[in-house]
Amino acid sequence: MKLIGKNSISSVFFWLLFGLFVLCGLHLVYEIVGHLVLLYKYQTGDDVFNQTFILGNEVASTNNILPEHLSEELKFRINYPFLGIQLVTGLYKPLLIFLDCFWLLYITLFFYFAFNSFKEFSSDRVFSSKAVSNLKKLGYLNLIFASIILFPTIWMYQISAFAFLQFFFIAFFGILILFMVAFFKKGLELQSENDLTI
Repeated sequence: MKLIGKNSISSVFFWLLFGLFVLCGLHLVYEIVGHLVLLYKYQTGDDVFNQTFILGNEVASTNNILPEHLSEELKFRINYPFLGIQLVTGLYKPLLIFLDCFWLLYITLFFYFAFNSFKEFSSDRVFSSKAVSNLKKLGYLNLIFASIILFPTIWMYQISAFAFLQFFFIAFFGILILFMVAFFKKGLELQSENDLTI
């Protein structure tokens, strides 16, 4: 089976990435709605949707293992509706909630630009301005997100090996994609010259 063009592996990746984009997008919207409900509960003291959106000091993750120093902290848990299965649990702190939603937004945008790129790869004309544009957006998304990861790490003076590796791999992936953009631009130029010659 061929890698690019119609009826290729690129077509399979297109549908796989499209499914992941839809799944992550739904998770992002549901988590934002969940945090809005938790904010309402926090401000009013109301106990609406108490089995799905949980807020309190006794909230724990699925395995119920919490360090003792966190026992008095306000925590939240968002479950999948009607299932009681945990989607996300954490400390109820605005910065942590924002970072969690931001991370999910990055993953959603990553799959969006990736599936659009593979959509172009699975067409007859692989070298197109749309493919170049989608790859460029994917590369810049990775570089911007890597920079955003690095800034709080340095700002909070919590430079760890994991944070550095996370920054390095996301930034490296972004740079690698921008190199691919340069190759695709060159391929587009050659394809245009070839079309004019014919």
